[in-house]
Amino acid sequence: MRAALGSVWLSNLRQQNVWRIHPNQLEAGVAVGKLPKSWQTGGPNCADLPKWQVHEYNPDFFILRESGCTHYEKPFLYLIFGSDRALLEDTGAGQVETAAIVMDIVAQWARRNNKGTVPLVVMHSHSHSDHTAGDAQFKDKPNVQFIAAAVPEIQKAFGIENWPMDIGRIDLGGRILDVIPIPGHNEASIALYDRAKESL
Repeated sequence: MRAALGSVWLSNLRQQNVWRIHPNQLEAGVAVGKLPKSWQTGGPNCADLPKWQVHEYNPDFFILRESGCTHYEKPFLYLIFGSDRALLEDTGAGQVETAAIVMDIVAQWARRNNKGTVPLVVMHSHSHSDHTAGDAQFKDKPNVQFIAAAVPEIQKAFGIENWPMDIGRIDLGGRILDVIPIPGHNEASIALYDRAKESL
């Protein structure tokens, strides 16, 4: 990734694909949203704080932040909706209750959009424990496709034949996400590129 002349450039080098995100695109196709003024980090009185801070960045993109009172890593989780299904990236850290809050958001989104049940895909940015601690809550859950944070599982789920040379994809319904292998921090690290919204 490189920033220059008001643009952000991303390249996966091996595939020779290059994406450019320019500030003018904020008006042209990127689904803008609003971040909170601050994120709760935990303390001084943990009994008064929720276990999750849930922020609706825009109607189809939610950011969840785990409380520092639950785990010191305080990870962010991302919940992305298309017209047919939703995708959750990461499941939290430590002794965490993730599934209940995520499934509640999915149900609220479905009601707001006059949908019945909305299938959920659960995947990970990488396989470290502060991103996978809530996995057991989603495995075998009805209407959930769980994808383990392991290279063979990611390849199979997203059609990535040659890791890390190829790029996979998932269609959420009118919203295609490219699944880009970026091993380095972890062998199973990926990035998501939202084609319709032109955002990484």
